[in-house]
Amino acid sequence: MTGKRDKYTDNQHSILYGETGGICPLCTQPILFTKPGSKPVKGYEVAHIYPLNATPAQVKILAGYPVPADINALENVIALCPSCHTKYDKDFQLAELIMLQKIKEGFLNEAQAKLTVSKYALQEEVYDILDAIATYEVDRDDLSGLNFDLATVDEKLKHGMSPLQKREIKTHAVDYYVRIRDHIKRLEQQDQYAVRVLQSQIKTYYLAMQQHHPDNKDLVFNYVAKWIGVKTNKSLLASKILTSFFVQNCEVFDVGSN
Repeated sequence: MTGKRDKYTDNQHSILYGETGGICPLCTQPILFTKPGSKPVKGYEVAHIYPLNATPAQVKILAGYPVPADINALENVIALCPSCHTKYDKDFQLAELIMLQKIKEGFLNEAQAKLTVSKYALQEEVYDILDAIATYEVDRDDLSGLNFDLATVDEKLKHGMSPLQKREIKTHAVDYYVRIRDHIKRLEQQDQYAVRVLQSQIKTYYLAMQQHHPDNKDLVFNYVAKWIGVKTNKSLLASKILTSFFVQNCEVFDVGSN
């Protein structure tokens, strides 16, 4: 039986275009074209990741591979430039389907994380901490008396995190731990409950991201940092440094969690 292609609405096209960032996910060429004095021209096609009407050759390749419950759902389509769409359909390979599914999963994860950002508040005290981080110049001589256990970080990040991301977190934890700890202590003297609420908020958002991505700590860490950056309109780097502090300080990633 031949499947019927859905006609996607303008809103759905906006979603499909928006998630690509304006470029074809395969060749990275622009998929929206503008000319002076003219309206933008759509330069992409809606491609089914799992084929809508598989050819006999595709059926053979897909043997045993799960068919989506709704083949026309937005989760199974992606905006590709016409050239990549044609090539994908004509030279269909399972490896490329799997790659497109991973790309699409990344788009969906980003969309979910952005939606989640709006649901979680963040105490104003975090502004002072991020400002302190931004003006702090690391002096390795000041770190000679540093006393905390980086093995705790290693234990938290034992599973589900890449070596590069783990190294970044440990470096930030070492370089900025004392400055952030001391600044939080000063804030606690002014309003200990506000700092406790801030710690709880970061922990709560971490748990929300952990629920969505239980096996990918790289994503969880970066989503927490992005959330802090979006909520405060401060730099992503400063937000990553603060998130690294909370990794070491038991607010992000519980010891023993996988």
